[in-house]
Amino acid sequence: MSGDEVTSKSVPSTSETNNIEESSEQNIAVSDVNTGAVEIADDKTSTSDDYIRLRVITSDLNNEVHFRVKAATPLVRLKRSYCSKLGHQINELRFVFDGHRITDEDTPKKLGMMNDDVIEIYQERSGGGISFV
Repeated sequence: MSGDEVTSKSVPSTSETNNIEESSEQNIAVSDVNTGAVEIADDKTSTSDDYIRLRVITSDLNNEVHFRVKAATPLVRLKRSYCSKLGHQINELRFVFDGHRITDEDTPKKLGMMNDDVIEIYQERSGGGISFV
């Protein structure tokens, strides 16, 4: 693939996702109305074996989005796409895989992700520290 594709029925893309095209085709059928499938690819051509399907789920389990990403693509692209699609700022959310926070430099390959692995989304919190008076 030469560009990125977004497949969604719930939320239209915004101008912030520059190289993403919308398609009416639904790649993954899920009963939840808030579900969409998003494909993120690098500009380099490769075989389809390099792709991994990931599920991004909010902590309250009310929203699930499926992504198809290349194993070597930094997950910051997935994070940006998710935030843009749902109208969040990237610093408002915490992306977690297997109990560990995902950094911008992490890739699915580096984290050992496999098809249908789950990335959990949590609202970023501040405060709550110990006060020394």
